[in-house]
Amino acid sequence: MSVYNIFFKAKSAVERLYDRAATIQRYEAYQKPNGADGMQWVTKHENVPCRLSSVGMQTLNNASQDDANIIKYDVKVFLSSDIDVRAGDVFVIDGVRYESAKEPFVYITHQEVLLVRKGYA
Repeated sequence: MSVYNIFFKAKSAVERLYDRAATIQRYEAYQKPNGADGMQWVTKHENVPCRLSSVGMQTLNNASQDDANIIKYDVKVFLSSDIDVRAGDVFVIDGVRYESAKEPFVYITHQEVLLVRKGYA
């Protein structure tokens, strides 16, 4: 059995664990109808199978600010290494918006992306 076959079997085994779907968006330049340059969020990938994992309780940072409770915590998403992900991309998973904190860690079987959830309670 070749190394390629071993990694292929491992990749398919990892992908069976994906229990959610993500939409990945990227902030890109475009040209407005009047010829001016602008920036907009563009959906790059839809319905990407993935799996979320908490990074650890030490990353939980809920703070109270006046009348609003700020929610901020880190999660890690696992997805196929075939998907193009860049630092700054936005992931929408189960209706929740996460910001890509860093460049992905890409392996043969999968990739891991650290995400930050920011919001208000």
